[in-house]
Amino acid sequence: MFVVNANNMAKPLSHSDLLLYFYGEADADTSAYIQANIAENPDWSIYLNELYEATSDFDRLMVSPAPTTLSIILEESDSKLYHSI
Repeated sequence: MFVVNANNMAKPLSHSDLLLYFYGEADADTSAYIQANIAENPDWSIYLNELYEATSDFDRLMVSPAPTTLSIILEESDSKLYHSI
């Protein structure tokens, strides 16, 4: 949990809030708060960079099956769709 003093007011901000912000899912107030205060909170930047690096690593590791493999799977699943076992 991060706690920030902004304008003499403390607002608790969790890792979940930053995660939602990273994926563009945070509410407007939280997004605006993070954007307005990120320069004063290097921990936030570090966490967001770690998220970026992790998602980039996952994207590089993603291997899609060959189109032939997909065709075979779809044909097999379709052929058994209406057959009982």
